[in-house]
Amino acid sequence: MSKVGIIGLGHMGKRYAKMITSNQVDSLELVCVCTRSEMSESWLDENCGGIVSSGKVKIFKSEDEMYEQFGDEFDSIIITTPHRLHPDTAIKGIRKGKNVLCEKPAGIDVISARQMYSESKFAGVVYELIFHQRSYERFRKLKEFIDSGKIGKIKCVRQVDTGFYRTRYYHSSGQWRSSWHGEGGGALINQGQHLLDMWQWLFGMPKEMMATVSLGKYNDFIVDDEAMLQFSYENGMTGSFFISTGEVHKERYMEISGTKGHIRVEDGKIGLYTYSRDQEEYSKMAKCQSTQEISEEYTEFLFDEEGGDAPYVEILENFGRACNGEDVETLTNGSDGIKTLELTCGAYLSAYKGKKIELPVNGEEYRDFLDEMKHIESEM
Repeated sequence: MSKVGIIGLGHMGKRYAKMITSNQVDSLELVCVCTRSEMSESWLDENCGGIVSSGKVKIFKSEDEMYEQFGDEFDSIIITTPHRLHPDTAIKGIRKGKNVLCEKPAGIDVISARQMYSESKFAGVVYELIFHQRSYERFRKLKEFIDSGKIGKIKCVRQVDTGFYRTRYYHSSGQWRSSWHGEGGGALINQGQHLLDMWQWLFGMPKEMMATVSLGKYNDFIVDDEAMLQFSYENGMTGSFFISTGEVHKERYMEISGTKGHIRVEDGKIGLYTYSRDQEEYSKMAKCQSTQEISEEYTEFLFDEEGGDAPYVEILENFGRACNGEDVETLTNGSDGIKTLELTCGAYLSAYKGKKIELPVNGEEYRDFLDEMKHIESEM
């Protein structure tokens, strides 16, 4: 069993602590927590069976204190601090020989994300990101359809998500939230991380992208609360991606058009349309002007509502088993954190420059942009 410490005890840190201490995760044992909040420390003791007062879990006010006084007693860390702190916290742990499970995103710029992954490979430790939606049954089925060529060569993908509505109460719930200084952006680098991870997991990385990003369209800040991205791939596939945290009406779907069929994904449902003939072959050979000589068959796949602890438990369990030396395929390799940030930073940079951006992103150019946005924000 891997002995783990949690660094940061906010909402998600508390949630992971409860999952581990309630024996939902067989491969991990919580032995220490790093938090400066006395309220969080009290919450941990009251909600996790008195683990602090009994001495089962040690509390430390700083990472340095935790490593100096207790470093030999744990082999893994879970990072749930604000975004901008992820790289330094992860790299410090990696250099101490600790396995790392980090909340999304890996950081707030691609250079840091690349360094985190590089350091983990050099040190030979386990490094994963918490992209829990990969464990959703509907997305696994979707990936199976795509990888098997069920709908042929994919030509176009369209995704819309307005399911992350956020109030001003939410945006002001932490000083780091919804800011360039603290969060490194808005909707794209927060809520959008799961969606963009799913995009690159299913379709790979585009060659170039163009973005329109609205800063404070629904709020009085200068980070994004709406964004529209367009992707272009080497093989000719195109994609469009829209996210908004300002629309009360919830609309959440993905449509994938291929040469042999079409897929529509919504909450709890996959609609699969398969064509009687390959679209490219049909277009060349048909003796009609439209779809008179081709038909489609519809099959519907329904899934139970996915949420709660189960997807996170699977990520934690997988991480723990990898830390214990078991031969398991990691669900979310640290390199995925780079790819998701490439799409995010590329979108911000494209919108700022008003033109297409080629991937991978120029890391230094992006840092210059981020510094400028922080300066503008501090002047407000």
